[in-house]
Amino acid sequence: MKTKTSDKMEKAMVLIASDDAKLRQRWAHGLQNAYAIHEVCDRVDLERCMTRSKPAVLLLDFQLPQMGEVKGVSAIQRLCPSTRIILFTSVHDEKEVIRALRDGAAGYCKKEIEPSQLRKAVAVVQKGEVWVGRKTICQLLAELTFGTETGPKECPPLAEVCLQYLTARERQIALLVGDGSANKEIANELNISERTVKAHLTAIFQKLQISDRLRLGLFVTGQRQVNPNKPPTTKPI
Repeated sequence: MKTKTSDKMEKAMVLIASDDAKLRQRWAHGLQNAYAIHEVCDRVDLERCMTRSKPAVLLLDFQLPQMGEVKGVSAIQRLCPSTRIILFTSVHDEKEVIRALRDGAAGYCKKEIEPSQLRKAVAVVQKGEVWVGRKTICQLLAELTFGTETGPKECPPLAEVCLQYLTARERQIALLVGDGSANKEIANELNISERTVKAHLTAIFQKLQISDRLRLGLFVTGQRQVNPNKPPTTKPI
């Protein structure tokens, strides 16, 4: 029989980093039943906890003292590359979102996020997906593809890879990723299991020499921009 202690140990750890005690309390309250929660209030404790505890997800307040704005995200990410970082701010800024994603963030939310949405965001990024809001995902992918700040050098070289290397089913899944669909949504759309979706994604990444689903989304969006009159079909097989 599992004890309460063992149950708690099995929960994924979520690290909350903010110097606002009320904010930490609100986020912790919304997640405490599903995750093991740890809180820090400054950069020093954040770095120590990232190194020692290796949390599954980090909820990072953009206004945390000594963070160094969005540029500090990459430094925090290097302390534990497996940790998925969700950045929180009071004002939504798309340029800031782009910089955050480039620097390693897996999500970007307003501090006022509802508890139910916070739980969903944590669950999504923990599965390796990106949380930036469905209404803006396509626009952000397009802006990332063409490099609003650092130019297109960071983006996959569209001339060297092509969706035609993929099977018909793999193309369907790639295009749905480009639309911002999560694995579960893709599975429901194509009437296949999430495990099958993940297997196809692994094959897609290998064939296109792309490292993750965010870059796959960038690639698909770029292809649509280059060939707007010839969108690949997504009809069911």
